[in-house]
Amino acid sequence: MTAITKDFRLNADKRKSIENVYENFLLTQTNKARQTYDKAKAKVDEMYPKIWELITKVVREAQPQEDVDTINSMRAKYGDNGGQIHDDNCFYFINPTMEQTSGGQEYENKHELHVDMTLDARPSGTYGNQFAYAYYYDELKQKGLDPDFELRWSGEKRNPRYYETESQVRKYLGFSRDKNDDGKNKAVQEWKAKTIPVIGTSYCHSRQFKVDDITHSVFNEFTIAQEKLVQAHETMFKYVNEKVMKLRQGLRTYTKFSQAKQLFDKLGIPLNDSAIDEQSSMALSVFSPDNLADMLTDQEEQFSSREEKIAYFKSLQAQAN
Repeated sequence: MTAITKDFRLNADKRKSIENVYENFLLTQTNKARQTYDKAKAKVDEMYPKIWELITKVVREAQPQEDVDTINSMRAKYGDNGGQIHDDNCFYFINPTMEQTSGGQEYENKHELHVDMTLDARPSGTYGNQFAYAYYYDELKQKGLDPDFELRWSGEKRNPRYYETESQVRKYLGFSRDKNDDGKNKAVQEWKAKTIPVIGTSYCHSRQFKVDDITHSVFNEFTIAQEKLVQAHETMFKYVNEKVMKLRQGLRTYTKFSQAKQLFDKLGIPLNDSAIDEQSSMALSVFSPDNLADMLTDQEEQFSSREEKIAYFKSLQAQAN
């Protein structure tokens, strides 16, 4: 079908839709920022099962399985008085060395290292759930959610859209739940489901496993990989956002769709007028036809009234603008 090429005046909504087209195009193109992100995520994915295997080896050498079985049998007989077993997924490793102060006094440096294998890991230099937003970046985008919201509104966190977006993203990932929770794609629960039984309290810092230099270095490499993924996400956002801001500034001087079309033709980016028609403003949001269909299918059974359906579609349109 041939695209309609009628001309029309631009307003704020149409300019925003054009921005969305440009941003989505940038995110699908090969560039240095995207390549860095892809490599960082691939590194985490490559290391994750190997690190779990190494952690299991370290823990089981320090706490043999027969000891764990003994405590489990004691707990079956005496309850909490039989000992403490905890299914763990965060760990502290030490590689003690004797060192000297500037005054020549010897002391033991434990070289403590925290390795968190959960989705809410907070590698050095990060806070909150930045690792989760970085790791599930593409999936969140495909579902019409914004993994960049912390970076986008870093200086204005009291913006209502910040909190609304934060709630949507955290709910999707499984950090928060509500009565309408459909139980699907709970990333946090999936990550937390992988654990190792350890002897001790529920506080992982209360247990420190001693490792050699090489093992300590491998664990440290993994925490660095987690940190680099967060950094790569930030770099990618800055790259795309800088270009989008330049486009936004230029679009303010455009009054007709034909001007934007001419620009996009020179950039080699498809743009048609029907896609930014006010009656189909969602067409240029981050929802693809398949993703939007999935979302509508997932939500269908949750609506008990016509009013709820209308409210839901209005919320989608608000996100698209």
